Amino acid sequence: MRLIHNSRLPQFRTPFGAVTTGTSVALSVILEDADPNQATLTLRTWVDEIGESRYPMTHEGDGIFTVEFECTEPCLIWYSFICNIEGQPEVRLGAPQGRTGGEGVTYDYAEVPSFQITVYKHREIRPEWYERGMVYQIFPDRYARDENWRERTLTEVEKPRNGIQRRMVEDWNEPPEYERAEDGSIRTWDFYGGSLKGIQNDLPRIAELGFTAIYLNPIFEAASNHRYDTADYTKIDPILGTEQDFTELCEAAEKLGISIILDGVFNHTGDDSIYFNRYGNYPGVGAWQSEDSPWRDAFYFHEDGSYDCWWGVGNMPAINESSELVRERLLGKDGVIRKWLRAGAHGWRLDVADELSDDFLAEIKKAVLAEKPDALLLGEVWEDASNKISYGHLRRYLQGSELDSAMDYPFRDMVIGFLMGYKNAYQAAEDIETLRENYPSEALSCALNLLSSHDRPRIISVLGGGPDESQLPERERSKWRLDESSMGLAKSRFWLATLMQMTFPGVPSIYYGDEYGLEGLTDPGNRRTLPTKDQLHDFDTLAIVKNASAVRRALPFMIDGEIKAFALNDEVLAYNRTGKDGESATVIINRSLRNSHRVTIPALGECASDVISGHECEIHNGTVTLDLYPLGSSIIYHHAEQRLQEPLDHDAGVVCHITSVPTDDGKPGTIGAPTRRFIDHLSAMGMRYWQVLPVNPTDFFRSPYAGPSAFAGNVDLLPESQVELAADFETWKARGGEDADPLYTAFKHRNADWLEKYCVYMAVKKYFEGESRHDWPADVARYNEHLIDDKRFHDEAELQAYMQYRFDLAWCELMNYAHKKGIEVIGDIPMYVSDDSADAWSEPENFWLSDTGKAIEISGAPPDNFAPEGQVWGNPTFRWGHMKENGYRWWMDRLRRAFSLYDRVRLDHFLGFHSYFSIPAGKACADGRWLAGPGKDLFQTAYDELGPLNFIAEDLGYLTPGVRALASTCGFPGMDVLEFSDYDVRCGVHPTPGKILYTSTHDTSTLTGWCTRSFAGGDEPSGVEVAAKLMSDALASDAPLVMMPLQDVLGLSDDARMNVPGVATGNWTWQADEADVAAAEGKTAQLLRNTHRFWGEA
Repeated sequence: MRLIHNSRLPQFRTPFGAVTTGTSVALSVILEDADPNQATLTLRTWVDEIGESRYPMTHEGDGIFTVEFECTEPCLIWYSFICNIEGQPEVRLGAPQGRTGGEGVTYDYAEVPSFQITVYKHREIRPEWYERGMVYQIFPDRYARDENWRERTLTEVEKPRNGIQRRMVEDWNEPPEYERAEDGSIRTWDFYGGSLKGIQNDLPRIAELGFTAIYLNPIFEAASNHRYDTADYTKIDPILGTEQDFTELCEAAEKLGISIILDGVFNHTGDDSIYFNRYGNYPGVGAWQSEDSPWRDAFYFHEDGSYDCWWGVGNMPAINESSELVRERLLGKDGVIRKWLRAGAHGWRLDVADELSDDFLAEIKKAVLAEKPDALLLGEVWEDASNKISYGHLRRYLQGSELDSAMDYPFRDMVIGFLMGYKNAYQAAEDIETLRENYPSEALSCALNLLSSHDRPRIISVLGGGPDESQLPERERSKWRLDESSMGLAKSRFWLATLMQMTFPGVPSIYYGDEYGLEGLTDPGNRRTLPTKDQLHDFDTLAIVKNASAVRRALPFMIDGEIKAFALNDEVLAYNRTGKDGESATVIINRSLRNSHRVTIPALGECASDVISGHECEIHNGTVTLDLYPLGSSIIYHHAEQRLQEPLDHDAGVVCHITSVPTDDGKPGTIGAPTRRFIDHLSAMGMRYWQVLPVNPTDFFRSPYAGPSAFAGNVDLLPESQVELAADFETWKARGGEDADPLYTAFKHRNADWLEKYCVYMAVKKYFEGESRHDWPADVARYNEHLIDDKRFHDEAELQAYMQYRFDLAWCELMNYAHKKGIEVIGDIPMYVSDDSADAWSEPENFWLSDTGKAIEISGAPPDNFAPEGQVWGNPTFRWGHMKENGYRWWMDRLRRAFSLYDRVRLDHFLGFHSYFSIPAGKACADGRWLAGPGKDLFQTAYDELGPLNFIAEDLGYLTPGVRALASTCGFPGMDVLEFSDYDVRCGVHPTPGKILYTSTHDTSTLTGWCTRSFAGGDEPSGVEVAAKLMSDALASDAPLVMMPLQDVLGLSDDARMNVPGVATGNWTWQADEADVAAAEGKTAQLLRNTHRFWGEA
């Protein structure tokens, strides 16, 4: 006889895992190798404080027995099955030993391990501010000082006091060490002077790292530096600051999108407190001093004068939670819990939650929600919080009326155990599945996923193979350091641990300093000071935190998606994350130090991309096979072939700006006869695409990537001069103007969101003789809708509108001609706008500008091969948070405008939509830092509003896993540039699948210039020969589309280069010669025919 039940499979249990009250659960058992008609199966359940229940199961046929029951109240339901067959011993079916779910095991005795069902009450108002963010934990005394720290700290530590003494540590870098008395107790508490103001001063850095909440270890007045021995719940510890400092911290944090979570120590106080007052350091009569003290009832005293305390620690007397005074002071309307929420906190973490009764926890929860309906209540629970037994009682932490969740120590144990080899991948997967099954989804979403804390060794020391601390004197715990080799190993493991942390359900929590690889064993080693900026030299772990968290941001279903874990072998762990819309990814971790592994996983979509390596994966028979190096990792993003992108034709095209088109008179190319002739050449060559640079107005240096508007057309691209256009305008007005020209009216209506603002801006600029907007008078310092009627500007604004109309007519005519010739035009939009632009002037709230319109943050780029010193571009960066609030209206208008101009749009600096380099205005490039962009949210909004998006992503530069994940989720084809290949292209061109292959770009050397320099030792004829072969190989490759700057088609050297990044002058002037283009027409057409890329002849 065989009985089969697996609590994790839908054919045996529906729905999966924890359920809300009122849910009916269906269970099934399959009976094999026995006559089901002779069998009786019974479901046995057990609920604490209720007892046993039994339910007969129904035979549905084929040996399948079923039962269904309703879960009416929050509780834990334990269940197993009883099978009776006449003439045979009774058999029980329960959970595996030591587990609460999974594949059942048969037993021949009654008290078998049971399966668990968590029944919970749904919380209507969720703490989304917490669930969707990241937490930064701070131990306040060791984080950061402010300018007044010394005076404030000395004032407190020098006060005469009885009991344990205090001293100030002057040297911020002195390793913490306890000075102990002969009996082992603390003789003196050390204070380093960290403060609330110190934390506030560092808020911008914390926000820039993407943290949305700060969990503060206790901040209330206390005798010790850890402050878990509270002296007065109603006062901020004077060494840390004042209540006003706390309020200002909360206000400053909120402006940066950060919430504050406080540490609530409500199981005990300090014996040196206003409540207990053991040493008489406070003026009132404390519980220790007299039985008549109003606080006597707040503690548990025995007849012999002894008292209950936390785990026998005498300086932490336990609170009597039944005391009316305690309950009022903690839970009342003006009590501690609500007071500090009103002062600015957004949630509480409860210290030693196991020591607090379920009823008391429920009352705390009520007080928290009464003050802030979306507040958080988190508990310190070291085990599985769904079924924790504390002091002989099964706790109700996660059933809806108490904790939102707990500190996820089981997650930490699983990560460390797996990476360090204490458990294999199968055991780690089982740990994950147990959490998935036992925790309500709401509790799993709120679990605080930590790797380090003030109570545990720092993660970098653990992963580097830190010593057995029992063999190490306490004074060495903060001084012990990894050697260079061990630190290297620790960093490799830290990437895997952080990647798991950022891709796991719940909220990642980084303990201060872990982002800098701060070392330290247990207390006091794990409570070292945070190094100051000038002391930081190794940023590897910071890059790891940034890159791993960027993946979480780029793949939002890593936050709220389902998880399912499995092992691929003893050393390789994997888990799938699946979003509500079916979007999914598989995270794969190889923990081995020595072994590479080839593994195979199910393909969960039409296509698969590895966002760690950037490789596109092949799918064979519904599976993906990949290789993992030792300590290797992959995130395989499963997706449809069609995502947000518009499909692209597979052929070839030419990159040439309009000004580079040849003309008969040698002047820059214009829209009209020169461009029509150029289109004829492209058509004869067999090209499908013509890519141009941005057609917006340029700046003084003629850069199409900078200018006075992100929307307007560049009227200098018209064949008529502005003087001639002004004359045409007068003639047009004389013939009736707008009243007689319905096309003009339609044009104004289509472009109403930007046209007037731009025209008024240009009129004001002309009136003030080209002065910067920053020098304009106050009455025109910012756009307002009445300026169009100002006599100073009205006529010029009308002329500007007319010239934009003429640009629109000429451009539409050009596009129609190109389409008739089978040519699609690829346009280009710069990432940023100029500081002196109509955009920044008319809508300053969209940019990081001060109240006076001055830039606060400007764009740039860190050092790279183009610019070793980095680049300061000077454009104001976007206020993405503000833009998100209004549905990215400005960007939707901009994209709509781009789609009206071009067939396809190249998105310049695509990586900036994921993370952008921002430099404080007036600072050097070295002071810049990477900040989070809008990610997929912007493009999903555009897709929902505009439909499939015909973008090309300029994804050149520093491609992190986060950028790759963004590109994969959007589906926009990226750029593969020959010059940037990491292999010898002379041995064959191997394009990245799905990307557009560019032979060069307007920002690089020409193909011939690069080949001459890199492969021909400076000999240009040889360089031309190599370039010609590479051009042929590129066109013969399997790249879906090959784009060639016209300079490459013509075989020109770097003398024809279009732009040198970081150099302001001498750019954007190259122009082709008509004879060269005509001469190249025939051989280029033949080349495209030979490589089957001639448009229309494929």
